[in-house]
Amino acid sequence: MKKEDKNTGKEKNTAREIREWAAVIIIGVAAVFAIRNFGFRITAVKGLSMVPNYVHGEYVFTDILSYKLSEPERNDIVICEYNGGTEQENFIKRVIGCPGDEINIYYDSSEDCYKTEVNGETIDEPYIDEPMETCGDWDYPITLGEDEYFVMGDNRNVSADSRDSYVGLFDRDEIIGKVRFKIVNRTK
Repeated sequence: MKKEDKNTGKEKNTAREIREWAAVIIIGVAAVFAIRNFGFRITAVKGLSMVPNYVHGEYVFTDILSYKLSEPERNDIVICEYNGGTEQENFIKRVIGCPGDEINIYYDSSEDCYKTEVNGETIDEPYIDEPMETCGDWDYPITLGEDEYFVMGDNRNVSADSRDSYVGLFDRDEIIGKVRFKIVNRTK
């Protein structure tokens, strides 16, 4: 065998190995992209709006795929994309109202706090720690459109949520995914 033939064989092997590595890298990047955009995300909780159930600094597993196949339901904990002002943020909130629901927040003088009604029934909210002190700036009741969701934080007295028109209602395409569980609990 000539020396040229040996070099050509080595060059072919090197070229094949580079192509194989490039294919592995491209497939890996595509898989990460697909999982992140269509499967799940790890999301950091920011702020105090979901205390006591989710606190600042925790990480949650967000299932994106389930909302590709079905719609958010009342009481789901969701990650919403908020495009307020000049900055895009992701909010963690609880779905209170779904398309077509009538939402009413009213003052209950017997308990000296605000209560939430969905479709004429006061909802039980065992997940909140303290009575709601504000109802926001809507003229209640409001009826949600065919693509609208009303979301609130569990810590109602510090949450920026659908009760205030500057945050407002969330369209279906602004709800990214369903929170399935906590990954890291920094409170312990």
